[in-house]
Amino acid sequence: MIYRRYGRTGKEVSAVGFGGMRFDMKQSKEKNAQLLLYAWEKGINYFDTAPNYCNGQSESIFGLALKQMRKVRDKICVATKGMPTSIDTVDQARAAVEKSLRRLNLGKIDFYFVWCVRKMAHYESAMKKGGLYEGLLKCKEEGLIDHIMISTHLPGDKVSWILSKNEFEGVLMGVDILNFPYRWEAVRKAYEMGLGVSVMNPLAGGTIPQCADSLTYLGSGNETPVEAALRFCLSCPEITAMLNGFTTKDHIDMACKVADESRLFSREEFEQIRKRVALGMDKLCTGCGYCLSSPDCPDGTAESGCPQNIPIASYLQFYNKKLLLGKSTEEMIKLVDEQYVWGLLADRQGEAGDCTECWRCEEKCTQHLNIMERLKEIAQWESKIQKDKNKR
Repeated sequence: MIYRRYGRTGKEVSAVGFGGMRFDMKQSKEKNAQLLLYAWEKGINYFDTAPNYCNGQSESIFGLALKQMRKVRDKICVATKGMPTSIDTVDQARAAVEKSLRRLNLGKIDFYFVWCVRKMAHYESAMKKGGLYEGLLKCKEEGLIDHIMISTHLPGDKVSWILSKNEFEGVLMGVDILNFPYRWEAVRKAYEMGLGVSVMNPLAGGTIPQCADSLTYLGSGNETPVEAALRFCLSCPEITAMLNGFTTKDHIDMACKVADESRLFSREEFEQIRKRVALGMDKLCTGCGYCLSSPDCPDGTAESGCPQNIPIASYLQFYNKKLLLGKSTEEMIKLVDEQYVWGLLADRQGEAGDCTECWRCEEKCTQHLNIMERLKEIAQWESKIQKDKNKR
């Protein structure tokens, strides 16, 4: 197993982390707890959970395993989380931390994440006076937690801005071999600041194994798309740890095997992968962000260049689901509301229907995608949803 220093925290964590949101809930808690013990035997020492995972049972499952791991407590790192949408005060933050400690059978939590920051408003709520962050600082002073982190689904530029405030010691983001340009600006920012970088959903939420036959270009040699995706996250120097949601011992074995055989990419190798993925994706949006660059900053790193503030890259990442998974119009319509609340479109300022067809985005798109046509189709989905709501 590869071990890396988690930024300035001084903690040494396994490059493969155990994500506690994929337990088989048909099994007993005791049976699921055995997976953590097996992962420890395989060299994994980074265990990540949250209060709501697995119908609220994940922390308790962790607790059963951690009780049996007390003799090695100083060699493992445990993370859990709290949402600013449900924790509004210092007292609520303290209560949430204490509840997690009881469930986990721990006296202290190593990493506590301000969790599920999907909108800038969520970040602002967490940081307000008398709010979640202030409560976590007090818990840290009392020795209940060691380090305060942030877990976010925002695009890279917004995450970079948050990190620049220097309030967190690490960040957790969804990054995979298909979408990494969408958040790479934030990954680089965190790395340059000396922060720990954990990534979740390395298999794109199951999309990569589901679409393995059409994603063979991801791998090299006899490598499967799944192995290539895992190796990508494990081999980027900027990424400290890759969190996998394990359901079986076989899942653990595969991730550990890839880790054992991985080595860090050189800059040249990374660029080769970027080009191979871009060529292979063809009609898929890579999330590079060039469509959003302003005229005086053509590299895609500036604020949105869309006159209507439409989060084009976010919409196109969402549209990828139709192309990759073969989703029908009806299925995509059902997914729109989910994206509004939990996904890529939660922090949108403009909507697909606001497009004025100014052509700026298509002129900048390095893949020459039919962006306006896709936005028009998504706008029809949004219109259908709104009409259905008005009928109720």
